[in-house]
Amino acid sequence: MTLWFYVKTSEDPKAVGDVVCAFNFMQGQHPEDKYSWIIEVGKDEPGYWEIKGKYAALKDVTTICIVYRIGDTVVFAEIDDDLSPNFIDPLVTKYGLDNVKWMVIPSRK
Repeated sequence: MTLWFYVKTSEDPKAVGDVVCAFNFMQGQHPEDKYSWIIEVGKDEPGYWEIKGKYAALKDVTTICIVYRIGDTVVFAEIDDDLSPNFIDPLVTKYGLDNVKWMVIPSRK
């Protein structure tokens, strides 16, 4: 399944994305054993951001989701449902349950 999160806030998409990225950092026992999420400017449109997963030992990054604004809402789009706790926890903690909504889109079979 794929998830979309909607956060009602006046903050810009990068600031809200930074909240999610700060929550998603893991340090292992080895100095190079670091996994983090980073937010980068999207390449296609202004106001569009991408959250990516980065493992310190590798140069590759994986796209986690895209982030943008619609009206008074910041949208996190195209998220794999396995990652839902990585979004729900930081977003509800900072913005409150009343300001965070999500939609689940079933996968096509």
